[in-house]
Formats: sequence, structure tokens, C-alpha cells
Amino acid sequence: MPTLQILLTIRETAAQLRVSVATIERMLKRGDLPRVKIGYATRVLRRYVEAYINAHRIEAHREGAA
Repeated sequence: MPTLQILLTIRETAAQLRVSVATIERMLKRGDLPRVKIGYATRVLRRYVEAYINAHRIEAHREGAA
């Protein structure tokens, strides 16, 4: 049996990323964050949010690193 994936509302997605709902709406419109349409409702898979975070992670530069 397939695993049920967690779907987030736009508001929940904004809370997860600690940004405004308007920011999430812009990200969805630009295609920066994939979405799922269920009827009129827009949802974002939690794994998409995690993938977005991982793709935009900036590693700290360590002093003295070769």
C-alpha cells in the first residue's frame, strides 16, 4: 500500500518556511515551489518544502579551510 504524503495548505507552507502567504503565492506562480491542485484547492507536499530548503541551503564558510 502506498504511503500517504503530507499535504500542506498555502498558510501552513508559509508557516513552515516562516514567510508570508504572499511570498508562497509568488513562489507557486513562478514555479519555484511545485504544487498539487485538488479541485479548487492548492496544496504543497511537505517533501517539496523540504526539497526547496535543501536546494537553497548555503553552507557556512569555515575560516582556515583549504
